[in-house]
Amino acid sequence: MPLIVHNDVNLATRINADGVHFDDYHTSADEARKSIGQDAVVGYTCGGNPETVRKAERLGADYISFCAVFPSPSVSECEIVPLESIRQAKQVIPAPIFASGGITVENAHLVMEAGADGLAVASSILKAEDPEAQARAFRQRIDRYLTERTDRTG
Repeated sequence: MPLIVHNDVNLATRINADGVHFDDYHTSADEARKSIGQDAVVGYTCGGNPETVRKAERLGADYISFCAVFPSPSVSECEIVPLESIRQAKQVIPAPIFASGGITVENAHLVMEAGADGLAVASSILKAEDPEAQARAFRQRIDRYLTERTDRTG
């Protein structure tokens, strides 16, 4: 499991992390890799403005993430991004797309159907009566949608 550090290239470098995730667009992926290493994974959070997706791509994003797609108790500083933004981004960039914020086992299919390649989930698992079972339920849901998508596209 890769370790991605949030917004801190220096920390990522010191602990030999696998990459860094940015909420802003001040550092290009190439700049981050000069510190962390050429194989470092670099991602960016994108909001509902399609220009942020294009900006992340120009900066060399290995992936992008949308925050938040639903209201969430653990994500208060993110705007709510319509699922349509995921669909549009999927048509524009080849990088994997992830989504977070308010995702539950019950609504995960909506995010995956919109084109997300993966989900970032916190509250739904951490607040579950059985976190392991909840995580497994997410894994099964994600695997099912990714398999169906692969079957459709060949």
